[in-house]
Amino acid sequence: MKKKNIILLIILGTGIVGMAFLLKMNYPFFLKWYFTALISGITFYPTTALLFPNFKDKGWNFSKILGFAIPGLTFWLLSYLKILKYTTFNCYLVIMGYLILNIFVFSKNKDKYQINGKQLLSKILISELIFFVIFGFWTYFKCFASKLDNQTEKYMNYGFLNELYHTEYMPANDMWLSGYIINYYYFGHYLASFFAKISFSQVKETFNLFVAFVNTMTFVLPFHIAYNLGDYLVKTTEEEELKKRKIVSVSMGLFAAFAVSIGGSLYYPIYNLFVDREDPESGYGKYYYWEDSRYIGYRPETNDKTINEIIPYSSVIGDMHAHHMDTMFVFLTLGLLLDLLLSSEEEPLGGAYHTLKYTALGVVLGIQKMTNFWDFPIYMVVMILVLLFNHLTKYHFKRKTLYNILFCILNLVLVQTVVSLPFSQDLHMSATEVKLAENHSPFYKMCVYWALPTTCVLMLIVVLLVKFFKQKSKRKFWKPLFEYISKMNRADLFAFVIGCCAIGLMIIPELIYVRDIYKDPYKRTNTVYKVCYQAEILFDIASSYILIKFLSAKTKLLFKIFPILLTILYVSTFGYGINAICYAAKNFETKNFSRLDDTESFLKTKYPAEYQAIQWIKENIPMDEIIVQRTAGSYAFIPYVSVLTGNPTVLGWHGHEWVWRASKDYKTPQEVTDRWNDIWYIYNSKSEKKIKEIIEKYGISYIYISDNGVDDGSKTANRELLLSLGNVVFEEKSSLKDESVVILDVRSLQNN
Repeated sequence: MKKKNIILLIILGTGIVGMAFLLKMNYPFFLKWYFTALISGITFYPTTALLFPNFKDKGWNFSKILGFAIPGLTFWLLSYLKILKYTTFNCYLVIMGYLILNIFVFSKNKDKYQINGKQLLSKILISELIFFVIFGFWTYFKCFASKLDNQTEKYMNYGFLNELYHTEYMPANDMWLSGYIINYYYFGHYLASFFAKISFSQVKETFNLFVAFVNTMTFVLPFHIAYNLGDYLVKTTEEEELKKRKIVSVSMGLFAAFAVSIGGSLYYPIYNLFVDREDPESGYGKYYYWEDSRYIGYRPETNDKTINEIIPYSSVIGDMHAHHMDTMFVFLTLGLLLDLLLSSEEEPLGGAYHTLKYTALGVVLGIQKMTNFWDFPIYMVVMILVLLFNHLTKYHFKRKTLYNILFCILNLVLVQTVVSLPFSQDLHMSATEVKLAENHSPFYKMCVYWALPTTCVLMLIVVLLVKFFKQKSKRKFWKPLFEYISKMNRADLFAFVIGCCAIGLMIIPELIYVRDIYKDPYKRTNTVYKVCYQAEILFDIASSYILIKFLSAKTKLLFKIFPILLTILYVSTFGYGINAICYAAKNFETKNFSRLDDTESFLKTKYPAEYQAIQWIKENIPMDEIIVQRTAGSYAFIPYVSVLTGNPTVLGWHGHEWVWRASKDYKTPQEVTDRWNDIWYIYNSKSEKKIKEIIEKYGISYIYISDNGVDDGSKTANRELLLSLGNVVFEEKSSLKDESVVILDVRSLQNN
């Protein structure tokens, strides 16, 4: 083994010990997840290496995603068909099947890997070291932000995770609408539960660790994509140029990793560093990282309020939202497309490589559809454009090539349809109508968000156009254009395609929006939120490549001044993530350090009687028993029982069920309205007959009585009547005066 590799192994080993010291009592959780990810990656590496033959480490960290996502997808389908029950043992049966398959793949394709063992080992160790350090950091961060709250959608996501983790078969039940299955793109939550099972973890630590894992991938995977872009940009074997090639690749990788994982927009330097926030007339208070995402429609208030969320915001909030969890598959998609574009021109169309690659792209697209439906059409378009340029540059502009492109697109559609078919059949889409945008973002605010990355992409486009017009003949256009494209540097072409896609995504919400239940001033909110999230990712990767490309080019200093200024501006936005991390982690003060499984302690601290009731339910009531609790709109403290136990309730957050199950006219479904009213009757009606009818109607097994956390301050109006209807199986003195938390067994009233 090379001395360099021995040093890397020593660093990795020392890092494990050091991280254990930093994490203190949390290191068992961290190590379980780290080694589970490592083993999952090793298991799937033979297949991954075939999918990423042009990446320097053959896609090592991508194998961590494939290593649990593909077995997880397979198990989901088997569980959906009621073939296998959702247990840890059965999960490992599927994983063992894939381990055997990968051993077979490796034995049959040794000659195709084209691996230099010593160099590959160095690349893998470096990749693993980067993953370890970043995963360790985000795990450490979660030790200061581990507690659950209802300020964002943590409640919803924690409830999904609880329900999925404990279910026997897919699809899982909706914990907030008893008798129904989850009507949401929940596949990312399912994969979190799958990872929890194979790492022998509980829900309460999984919630934090899976967020840390996803956050890690928002650094690691953009690094690998940009690193390989840089490596291809400087293609040389000359000894004196190899050093430059490595510097460019590493610089490009690090720039992309930081831009994606902690970079913000120009809002951060402008309104944190330059606007006088102490001036009362400015209308601004002390800078708070949330405000970057609430800029259009706010300060000053207008009738068009949007959300412009970005990756570091999602990472810090840590609510395990669908769009954030899908970033793993976004980067996997981009990695697969880049490798395809960098592949040899001599690769025969329809060969084994292309068949495997297109099948993998179709599978990943299907997973994206189930993880965050909004990303499905976005990356379908990105895939088609990259496939189009890939074929036309390598196989020329022939009719046969166009037929092959069409065949590849149909293959993508077919594979993703088959993969996601059971999920799609169950999912009721409540927002499907596309409307023309009536409101538009102010130009100066669009510039604050998008001027910097757009300028970077336009700079590349201008340079490419100038080169084209310099060499094209005077009277011809299309033929020279096709010839020019076919000779373009593949890295330039990739940056050009994703950069143009980013510009398109930036413009789309200004032209159209997808209608949902929200009216003015929030009509465009979800469209801007979900579409521009992906625009930011594509912009950051493209801009990282473009800026380093121009900075490293052999040109006069005068021509580098503009790229230098853009780079300085881009780097200034990295402060956004640092500011947000320090704020959310309370500046990493030791007194705020907590266990990763301390997720539910917010209830223990504020409402100890309610916490004891939850623990009693977990130990004594089966998961399929319905427990009714008072309900609320959205982002309310209740219904914490269904969230923390996974037991279904009659109705949870009313507003969210409305969003998920809206009728064709976007009004509240009658079922949701009826349940809202019935819960009110349970806790307020003086009619014993009416209450018994409702209990029988929904098959309620237990009634949970507690007035703590009720937003409107109202009390249970018929406590004595309720207590007379069943057996008190739990009672604990509440923090409210002269009241107690009661769990009432009313199973005897069902079907009586």
